[in-house]
Amino acid sequence: MQSISAGKYKGIDISSWQGEVNFNQVSNSGVQVVYIKATEGDYYLNPRADEYYSGARSNNMLIGFYHFFRPRVDAKTQANYFSSYVKGKSFNCRLALDIELSDGYGAAEISNMCVTFLEEVKRLTGKDVVVYTYTNFARTSLTNILSKYLLWIANYDVTTPGDNPIWNSWVGFQYSESGTVPGISGYCPLDVFTDGILISGGNTSIPNINQGGTTTTYTVKEGDTLSEIAQRYGTTTERLAEINNISNPNLIYPGQVLRISSNSSAGNTSGGTATTYTVKEGDTLSEIAQRYGTTTERLAEINNISNPNLIYPGQVLRISSNSLTGSTSGGTVTTYTVKEGDTLSEIAQRYGTTTERLAEINNISNPNLIYPGQVLKISSNSSAGNTSGGTATTYIVKEGDTLSEIAQRYGTTTERLAQINNISDPNLIYPGEVIRIN
Repeated sequence: MQSISAGKYKGIDISSWQGEVNFNQVSNSGVQVVYIKATEGDYYLNPRADEYYSGARSNNMLIGFYHFFRPRVDAKTQANYFSSYVKGKSFNCRLALDIELSDGYGAAEISNMCVTFLEEVKRLTGKDVVVYTYTNFARTSLTNILSKYLLWIANYDVTTPGDNPIWNSWVGFQYSESGTVPGISGYCPLDVFTDGILISGGNTSIPNINQGGTTTTYTVKEGDTLSEIAQRYGTTTERLAEINNISNPNLIYPGQVLRISSNSSAGNTSGGTATTYTVKEGDTLSEIAQRYGTTTERLAEINNISNPNLIYPGQVLRISSNSLTGSTSGGTVTTYTVKEGDTLSEIAQRYGTTTERLAEINNISNPNLIYPGQVLKISSNSSAGNTSGGTATTYIVKEGDTLSEIAQRYGTTTERLAQINNISDPNLIYPGEVIRIN
């Protein structure tokens, strides 16, 4: 791999997380290339992409677009979604695939998905492409089937990216995720690029084109310890060491990328189930607090956040059990996180309520449109109701529970619980499911 000195163009890459950008100041600071996040999966369009594109163009910057790949969404569908956005736009740099999540797929599967995406983008746009990833991901989660594509590599706090078995050179090197640039408030990723990042023939535009649990990573910074990172993400030092094959938990280094498994982000607390939420691009602490029926102050307190206005994508917030559930006359308020393939009507049926009621209390205008990761409030009346002789009780299933154990705990029978909860297979219950007890 070349060192940073091989870079010819000073660059940045931005998403809506950077907020308002003064491109005149950015350009005057010496930045020549700007890569703009356009899309993610087949459902997210950067709300600031057009604004950024216009600002960069008006300041004569070299422009590129990138797509954040979601392995659980069809690769061709994502390629079409991305290509449809860049249609008609003028840009100078290769269209970039940002691949940094495996979502449980093996290296061969992920790599084949990438090839499908890249070839489809090339077919739809007729333009050159580039692969963006980070060093450890290239080492562990990709194969050399991708070697025919050029590389934009991320490796922080080093002057030369680490080796990987697929590529021996780069056309883009993201050397910092927390740089500062005039015209942008807060942190911004910093890059250098070679001529190879440019599309053959220079400036170009594309004609219009006509047209289905997540692992997080954390890049170690100077001064970090594994125990502090574990505490930040609501997991243990031992768990992080295990899933990252770290033999000495006291030895981590700046630039090292740690996997934070989805299982690291939930655990039991006395009096209820503790939940976590992974911050997404565009989130604010106040919105998250409102979504979970708690306060900004409470979330800031239990997550040791000194500045409630400063949270970042990938940060895992602890949502205390008291934030999620509260006593109401006759029942308990809970929430449900939408999973892929869920429908509002199925969720309503599962919790003994109606589609209309869920739509009403969650301000959903289109009951046919919900998305994975969305947190739905389940009102107290949805999960508990009066029965002859008193108040119904509910129980939220935890990992490892069985219906027979729950029945025994509450002095009832498996058959009775299955009957009143419309459970066809008593051996199949899942964490988060609300079981009515009487």
